Amino acid sequence: MAFSVDAADFDISITGNFPGAQGKKIRLMQYSDLITYREMEIDAAVVDEDGNFSLTFSRFEPLYVFFRIDHARMGMFAEPGKEYHLEWDSVDFSRLDDRINPYLNPWSFTHTISENNGNLNHEIDEFEDELHKQLAEKFVVMQTTRNAGLLENIREHTDSLFGSVDRKYFRDYYRYTYAYYRQVANLSRFSSLVQEYILNQPVLYQNTQYMNFFNTVFDTYIFGGSRSISGYDLRYTINELNSYHALMDSLGKDSVLRNEVIRELVMLKGLQDMHGNPDYSESNIENILVWVKENSKFPQHKIIAGNILYLKNHLQKGSEMPSFVLYDDTGTAVKLPDDFRGKYLYIGFWASWCESCLLDFIALQQIEQEHKEDIAIVAISTDRDRQALERFTRQHNFPWKNLHFAGDFSLLDTYQVRGMPLYILADREGKVIGFPARRPAGELKSQIEWLLHQERGPRR
Repeated sequence: MAFSVDAADFDISITGNFPGAQGKKIRLMQYSDLITYREMEIDAAVVDEDGNFSLTFSRFEPLYVFFRIDHARMGMFAEPGKEYHLEWDSVDFSRLDDRINPYLNPWSFTHTISENNGNLNHEIDEFEDELHKQLAEKFVVMQTTRNAGLLENIREHTDSLFGSVDRKYFRDYYRYTYAYYRQVANLSRFSSLVQEYILNQPVLYQNTQYMNFFNTVFDTYIFGGSRSISGYDLRYTINELNSYHALMDSLGKDSVLRNEVIRELVMLKGLQDMHGNPDYSESNIENILVWVKENSKFPQHKIIAGNILYLKNHLQKGSEMPSFVLYDDTGTAVKLPDDFRGKYLYIGFWASWCESCLLDFIALQQIEQEHKEDIAIVAISTDRDRQALERFTRQHNFPWKNLHFAGDFSLLDTYQVRGMPLYILADREGKVIGFPARRPAGELKSQIEWLLHQERGPRR
């Protein structure tokens, strides 16, 4: 009998009701890979007047996804072919205080998940709750005495509760959770762990616990964990030979890394850590990553290499400043950096409650007066309430373009806004000079004057 696959078998539908979030944009995100953890938007919707939203996407295997709404982040596991419905408790967003840095401590709102054909999220939550309850009582003793029997006792207990769950993602998650605790509590020899859980096993790129275990086991492995890989060999193959194949051959001296897929994945993890290390040629590292991105036999490794390159070069000196459009108080579109080409562009992300932002603006005013022919200044308020910006500008008449981020949290993600204030300086062509840029109350004035001095050249 022929086996047929319908595209709908891979569709995932998520509906929800979120009282209080009417009119807000909810973004559905995933990690592009679990080495770099680059965040990618899958779908987005605006919560309607009744608090409802709907999101759809397709995937071939289960994965972890998370929702972003304002400063909030909430996650769940999603399986192909499933329909999920989420119910949130009512939230009054106007009463939420974002002065305690929500970029570093994202909000999380209480919600429940119902799903058809079983409940992977419920199973994982119950397992995690039971496991952590047991570990809270025994982990310190287990780690200090290296008593593997204590962990086995816990596993026997959770086996009695979850042993009948036959969902593959859950079984792998369960298995590699225990592998992880064997590693962090130092209950097994490294070689035994790798032999049992890594070698001759499929690489579970989308299973969060497999990759958590993998990242823990091979954290800094090629720099100090392997007796067969020397620092000299690494520097020689990268700095002198500038060769993917030579680097792979060098890593292959380690018997743990003879499996090609594992070796290349460990190599990518190592290259991610080497980038920016002065002992290694940055351009050569990027050459090897480009080779993997374009030529690897393993599709997921192409994605990982591309993500490493993106994250290492994003907003770096000489890169193109990401473009975006905001609207001023007259409704006129302001295109950045395009509308300011020909001048140096200094952008500041700030908030009205940020006292150091105001001090910076006072210093910035003098710089603007002295160099307004050469530098354009744009201040972007991240206040969730646009009226806060309006009150601020009525009280303080600073002579530059004041814009509101208009609830575009993807813009804040693009510019890695994690605190206030944050500045970026671009050249006359829109290329990044500094990120984070020097602050107005610091060395910005001398930097601007030096840039202008270099343009004029020596006097004759």
